[in-house]
Amino acid sequence: MLNQNLKNIHSQVLQNVSDRLHKSFKSFFTRVKNKEKAGFPRFKSKDKYNSFTYPQHGFKLDKNKLNLSKIGEINIKLHREIKGKIKILTIKRTLTNKWFAYFSVEEEKEIKFNKPKNYIGIDVGLNSFYTDSNGNKIENPKYLRESELKLIKTQRKLSKKNKNSRNKNKSILKLAKLHEKISNQRLDFLHKQAKILAHNYSNIAIEKLQIKNMIKNKHLSKSINDASWNKFLQILSYKVEETGGQVIKINPKGTSTSQYCICGNKVKKSLATRIHKCNKCGIKIDRDIMSAKLIKVIAFENYKINRKNNIQQIEIKNTVGHTEFQACEVFPLGETMKQEPLASNNTGSSIF
Repeated sequence: MLNQNLKNIHSQVLQNVSDRLHKSFKSFFTRVKNKEKAGFPRFKSKDKYNSFTYPQHGFKLDKNKLNLSKIGEINIKLHREIKGKIKILTIKRTLTNKWFAYFSVEEEKEIKFNKPKNYIGIDVGLNSFYTDSNGNKIENPKYLRESELKLIKTQRKLSKKNKNSRNKNKSILKLAKLHEKISNQRLDFLHKQAKILAHNYSNIAIEKLQIKNMIKNKHLSKSINDASWNKFLQILSYKVEETGGQVIKINPKGTSTSQYCICGNKVKKSLATRIHKCNKCGIKIDRDIMSAKLIKVIAFENYKINRKNNIQQIEIKNTVGHTEFQACEVFPLGETMKQEPLASNNTGSSIF
């Protein structure tokens, strides 16, 4: 028998929820079949659902009013004008009880090639967020580490509150706001750094890192997650695409940029060794700068490691951008769908 409460929900919203649930269990059984860590979907609360989607219809936007089928009219604040044809609407509630409306739109956008063909290699790290092949270093802000003491104090206070009490709910909200602030700081930093690179360079090379494997290291996992390299690459890719450029990822397998010199000599270094010294060509330079230079060389100048007869050297090919070169690959660019965020609170008045 159909639950009577479901009649108060738009049909396409229900279909989308069913589809999401189906995909979750399908992924679960696929992982079981492949003998991977299953990670069975967990439902923390039966009475809370933090997002729902109108895949095609059931909503109407009129200036600062959003009309949702079966819900009614809601006041919103439009952050910016929505361009293109609206395809999907997702309503989402954050842990700090803020409500956002995300519109996915279809837009034909002309790519403007408004800058010269210039190249750069960047090496992401933990001491510095990234180092480029020109010798510039961008410091890692470490937002999580900087707020760690506040988080610990807030979590301790939360653990002492009585279960389901009003004070505990207040402490949960306070902790959520602190995490949200850290996330917003990090995202703002990533967007700004990606924009600087995208507007100054048309071709950006970066090492293809196995981040999922790297975060298994218990000593580095927190710092790697705090740096958000993967998110940075996603943001950088679509910003570079908008300016007519590309991000190229080189495969580090067999050509570790941290263990070679620009002259081709192999220079073994531990993580503690921060200065690159080559006993062949005599160069002495910061190891991260050397790595960035090698990334640029491998991606754009078709240098490659020659391992014949166990000789460690770099073979030079004067065929920049040669299609047969297999040491690098073009980073997959984003979808054509773009989200436009809006915000309102649950009382109908605008938040920002």
